[in-house]
Amino acid sequence: MDELDEKNWVPRVDMEFASDEEAYQFYNNYARVVGFSVRKAWVNRRASGVIISRTYVCYKEGYQGNKKDESEVKKPRRNERTGCLAHMTVKITISGRYRVSEFHPMHNHDLVPLVESSNLKSHRVVKRSRAAAANLALQNPTFEHLVRQSGGYRQVAFVSIEDAADKSWAPKVDMEFESDEKAYQFYNDYARRIGFDVRKAWVNRRASGVIISRTYVCYKEGYYGNKRDGSQVKKHRLRPNERTGCHARMIVKLAKNGKYRVSNFQPMHNHEFVDARTAYTLKTYRTANKARNTELESAGFSNDANGHGNGQCSAHGDLRFSSIVSKNFSPARQRDARKPGDFGATMEYLQERQVNDPSFYYALQLDSEDQIINVFWTDGKSVSDYYYFSDVICFDTTYKSNSYDTPLAPFYGVNHHKQIVIFGSALLYDESEDSFKWLLKTFKSAMYGKQPKVILTDQNSAMLNAVASMWSGTVHRVCVWHMYHSAVKHLGQVFQGSRTFAHDFSTCLFDCEEVEKFVTEWKAILAKYELKDNEWLNELFEDRERWAIAYGRETFSADMRNTQRITKLDGILKEHLNSATDLLQFLKHYERLVDELRDAEHRTDFSSTQSVSVTSSSRMLNQAANLYTPAVFDMFQREFEMSMDCMVFNCGMSATDCEYKVTSEESPEEHLVRFNPLDGTLACSCKKFEFVGIQCRHVLKALDIINIKELPLRYFLKRWRKDAKTGLVREICGLSGTDPKFSKAKRFSSLCHLFGLVAARAAETIEGHAFLENQSQKLLDHVYQIPLTRPLDEPQFS
Repeated sequence: MDELDEKNWVPRVDMEFASDEEAYQFYNNYARVVGFSVRKAWVNRRASGVIISRTYVCYKEGYQGNKKDESEVKKPRRNERTGCLAHMTVKITISGRYRVSEFHPMHNHDLVPLVESSNLKSHRVVKRSRAAAANLALQNPTFEHLVRQSGGYRQVAFVSIEDAADKSWAPKVDMEFESDEKAYQFYNDYARRIGFDVRKAWVNRRASGVIISRTYVCYKEGYYGNKRDGSQVKKHRLRPNERTGCHARMIVKLAKNGKYRVSNFQPMHNHEFVDARTAYTLKTYRTANKARNTELESAGFSNDANGHGNGQCSAHGDLRFSSIVSKNFSPARQRDARKPGDFGATMEYLQERQVNDPSFYYALQLDSEDQIINVFWTDGKSVSDYYYFSDVICFDTTYKSNSYDTPLAPFYGVNHHKQIVIFGSALLYDESEDSFKWLLKTFKSAMYGKQPKVILTDQNSAMLNAVASMWSGTVHRVCVWHMYHSAVKHLGQVFQGSRTFAHDFSTCLFDCEEVEKFVTEWKAILAKYELKDNEWLNELFEDRERWAIAYGRETFSADMRNTQRITKLDGILKEHLNSATDLLQFLKHYERLVDELRDAEHRTDFSSTQSVSVTSSSRMLNQAANLYTPAVFDMFQREFEMSMDCMVFNCGMSATDCEYKVTSEESPEEHLVRFNPLDGTLACSCKKFEFVGIQCRHVLKALDIINIKELPLRYFLKRWRKDAKTGLVREICGLSGTDPKFSKAKRFSSLCHLFGLVAARAAETIEGHAFLENQSQKLLDHVYQIPLTRPLDEPQFS
């Protein structure tokens, strides 16, 4: 037996197999060579159905009737069992593989000669498999089947299909595919080359519907009626039994990187293959040919004598078809997505708004056929809010790309309470560069020529070019929230396939404020989730300076990286952005949502003015509580409290500045704080003030060390203060009413906007409405008196 144990086809303790079925096939091949048949005896499973251990025994194990005599057997038959103890037991390991824990090779009966072993029960199926393999050997000279005698033991060296077909089209364990459907197509192509058909057998899904694993099997897998004789098949379903219990299959499982990896591949069949010339008769290929012909016909190709009608489309033909599809679904043709009634619903809504609100403004963009392709609208309250908070705005076009069926694209920002404010909205049926240019020009005109300092958008090249062309003085950055949103779409299977990826990825995007930390975290994620070869992530990283928070920190962002407010708005709109919602119904709901946001701001304004100032032993905290709104004060207070745990090292003096190195327990990185005692300027290397608009813990710690107890007023940005929405009305409008060159139309437009703002503010309260109503008559009487007091020879302006 020593010589036998040295052979790799003989079982050994601690041998491992990918599955219990693979272990059975190995033991069965060994049994065929030695000369006995195999039975699957005992199995131990978990509650989930996973096999913990399995024992395979010799076919002569035990005794019929479970006793050595046949006294209790009702229908005695020939007793072929001898109580043989030969067996092999496998047990599952921590890694999920099956390890041989016991192997007993000795038999208590004569073994069957090699030429007769194929008649044994467990080898009858294998006999047909060997015949099929012999067929393949005739077609492929590299496929060998060798039988030889060695030391009294029969040894078979069998080269499997997988080894013989060492080609890129043959499946291999650990191969990866972008989706389970691509894995199916690959296995189907392989099957066509070999000569068998494929079925989708078993699938395992998460509660969300994401496929975790999928098994593709040979069309002859199993038996009809779950038995070889078909006894469980009903009479009306009887049909020729073509199945042979073939074990050939390929199993793919969802990996950490979101791809589907081949976890198991069984190449051996127990039946003859279909000749390549008749492979088109198999069901899978008939379906594929029919689908391809349908696609070609829809693309303008007809079945002809050149083979396009039989599924034998050339590579050039496929590329030509792809280009046609791409053209049909290009952004310029998205106007065709308009549903019947959209135009009427839009006009009804706009006209109704204008009747009820004289400050309401809207604009339409028409195509060459005078069809509406884009709509923009805003009102006086939005224009007023834009004047105060136009430093950073966000333009969101993700609702259409998410298949919500409503092409909504709002312009929004955050107010001094860190609440969402809407500046204007658009319905975009066309997302070309020309449409974006029109929209930016229209928005700027509605805001009286005032451009934002920073605009945040998603990754849209047409929008990028439009901003560069129309708003040359505006900084254009990609919103990190939009970036995360895009990642969910591009890496959906990664998010679903891992419980920790979403947390790790969001931490990298939203919490890494230093360049080195961001790069380190990014690379760690790629390594952990095996995403180093992901093209989308690699392209994203190349463009990181446009979107990553660690870059561009010298640009004020109004803390727009905080996704909670945006996610809340997105969540509310999602409920009404679907194909079942009528457009007019949605627009009215959207209007109510904007009103609710404004009402929330009004309530917060009132509570912030009525709130009692914070009483603290710290003069700086009291100063901040009196100036900041409560929401922003909370941010400042957290920084102040964190400064208590910071440590300061005096680095000395530069030409005009005092320099301090500041570290904290939270981050070991050193930050350099510079203070100019001559003009009171402060700067920190973390650039939190430049990025968010409040001073960081490092600066506050440095001020405490040099005994400065109050923060210079220049570092309390007005846009975060309680008095943020104060200022001259003419400044809000961006007008100079004393210019004598203004035409009558210009003066009229200016006054309409001016009084629209006053009316919008006064209408928020009953007292404001009553006051303006009482003063209107006095104001009108005074205006009527002005022409009567002017000399007759004074020139008139048109």
